[in-house]
Amino acid sequence: MEPAVEIGKLRLWLSIISELREEDLDDLDVEEIALPNITFNVRQGNSLIGYVSFPEETEDGLATFERWSEDSVRSRYEDVIEQVELYEEYSAFPERAEQHRQRANELLEEYREELDEDVLEEFREAVEGVSEDDLDEYTPFHFVLEFAEVYADGGFDVIVGNPPWDRLRPTRDDFFVRYDETFPSLLPKEKDRRQAKLIENDEIADGWEEYQREIEIVSEYFHEKYEMQTPTIGGTTQGTENDLSALFLERVFQLTKESGYVAQVLPGAIFNGASTKDLRTHLLDETTIQKLVTFENRGIFPEIDTRYNFGVIAFKNEGRTENLRGIFHQVGMDSLQNFDDVALTIPRRVLRDYSPKARIFPYLQLQREVDVLHTILEHPPISDDSEDGWHAQPYAELHRTSDTDRFVEDPLEGDYPVLGGSNIYQFDHDPTFVDIEPPEFWSVEEDIDPDTSAKRRIREKNYRKLKRALYYAFDGSGSQIGFVNELLEEHRGEGLSESDVLLDCTEYRIVFRDVARASDERTIIASVIPTGIVCTNTLHTVRPYEIDPDADDLDSSPLHPVYKRVFTDKSLFVTLGLLNSIPFDYLMRTKVDTHIVMYKFEESQVPRLTEGDEWFEYIWRRAARLNCYGEEFAEMRDRLGGIEPGTEPDEREEVQAELDAASFHAYGLDREQTKFVLDDFYQVNNPRRMTDEYLDLVLEKYDELAT
Repeated sequence: MEPAVEIGKLRLWLSIISELREEDLDDLDVEEIALPNITFNVRQGNSLIGYVSFPEETEDGLATFERWSEDSVRSRYEDVIEQVELYEEYSAFPERAEQHRQRANELLEEYREELDEDVLEEFREAVEGVSEDDLDEYTPFHFVLEFAEVYADGGFDVIVGNPPWDRLRPTRDDFFVRYDETFPSLLPKEKDRRQAKLIENDEIADGWEEYQREIEIVSEYFHEKYEMQTPTIGGTTQGTENDLSALFLERVFQLTKESGYVAQVLPGAIFNGASTKDLRTHLLDETTIQKLVTFENRGIFPEIDTRYNFGVIAFKNEGRTENLRGIFHQVGMDSLQNFDDVALTIPRRVLRDYSPKARIFPYLQLQREVDVLHTILEHPPISDDSEDGWHAQPYAELHRTSDTDRFVEDPLEGDYPVLGGSNIYQFDHDPTFVDIEPPEFWSVEEDIDPDTSAKRRIREKNYRKLKRALYYAFDGSGSQIGFVNELLEEHRGEGLSESDVLLDCTEYRIVFRDVARASDERTIIASVIPTGIVCTNTLHTVRPYEIDPDADDLDSSPLHPVYKRVFTDKSLFVTLGLLNSIPFDYLMRTKVDTHIVMYKFEESQVPRLTEGDEWFEYIWRRAARLNCYGEEFAEMRDRLGGIEPGTEPDEREEVQAELDAASFHAYGLDREQTKFVLDDFYQVNNPRRMTDEYLDLVLEKYDELAT
């Protein structure tokens, strides 16, 4: 913003003058108080558009970016550098300095035009119909030219910044406030009416369309030119939606000299958001992070929601981070003054293994937490299927919004419940032992009314998954549906149909709540639910089957033999026990804000206990005794050898304490670490179970098991 730049120059000038006392001014010649180079050091332009290196062309005509070198900058822009240096040299002689200033600006204008032409071509490659007038609106800023004298000396030694925390997207508040200052404060329906009225004016309507087009053009440009904004996590591409702070951080990596230093104030998403994974990976592998402090916004920035988290990071733009010095979740600024006294040291291994898929940073406050994590992270991620045995793959079965046409609210109109997160608790699938809400929705069986059946909707959704699995399992080529139908017709005389899908609800399965906070009594809340029940997205489902077909399965109709169980009956409950254990809860608390994000769950570590392992038998039996109550679990109790469920409150508390204690042993946590976790466990005012007495009981059981 040009006015801001001019104000900045004035403030710099006044700051110098304010340092001089009146008597000093009387004794000094004008030459002695000549200002430093404000003209060429404070510049205006778009920091995110323009060249930070030189556009080069390969033999095949594709544009690439070659990192500048001191020699290349000096050879291209020696004349600019010379004029700027002469301007500085003769700053005490205004007329002479002005000549060099004008000549430098003439040269800059000439070279800008050349580089702007290249940028315009890049815009046109990204979006059709971009004109020179459009480019003028974006005011490209070519750092490699505008600060040629800096680049010729190796680049910027230090970059300090507080980039915008917004996302670049068209918002009607941002546009229509120009014509009605009350617009942002209106309610949505009133905004609709006001917008409709405003765009009756053809000039405003055209402006609204142009505004949206400009942002679309710049968004496409950023998508093409910035390489760290669309990482892949678990096979899924994540997008930043043009998060300006993320774009600025990538820019800073390019602008800082290799031995230079950076300090930035950044929103919390930079440190634990999915879309900023590549930026964190670069920070870990290509820079040396020296300090990181994250804050909860309690009275720091009054204009921003108090729930908003942000951080201050300082790093050297070379090497790699072996040990991160940081402190997290601060509520005041004191930690900046006594950082060395309060900061934790987090080893690279913890940073690497804590979040292998997304590279999120752990939010820790005590050095003992680092030690505990170091032990927990010796185990594999829960979704890792590279070894034999079970693994947990969560998904959302139905969505409360897009699938509401398959739900009814009256139980008398439905055949089975549709569960949400509020309908379960740890080891509880109904209100028998704890106060949980009854199901909000119900649905009907497929044979009664397929068009309103939730199970039919789930079958339709999983049809594509089955088709794709068959296609890849048998090295398909060409059309997926064509290949699969031909394959099945050859084996069984009929193609693929929705009846070939085996619903997950035909088996007992693990579910866990989506909504969770580190300040809740328990962060991870899981249960095994009865068969025949379906779930909305507020209750994540762990798939009980995986599709693993072999040739012999292809003769079957329906094709259900291609579905293989992921869990044995016993491993299903050892998994449930570990998910509901205090150690796993402790790990998840370091990752969760308001929801258990799928990838954060998938990459979290658990002991992969299978039959024959120490603690396997002990944990599954107790988890099953807690969960397998009621008529719905009569079959499962038989399958497990006729186990007796725990039905008395004191008995259930003791059984769960034994399970928690065994889980600490299974994780390999020693007594000191176990006691630290129990002492540090967040307790709510009115706990259901996590009282001081319960936590003491867990430690007592831990000691018993140790002997």
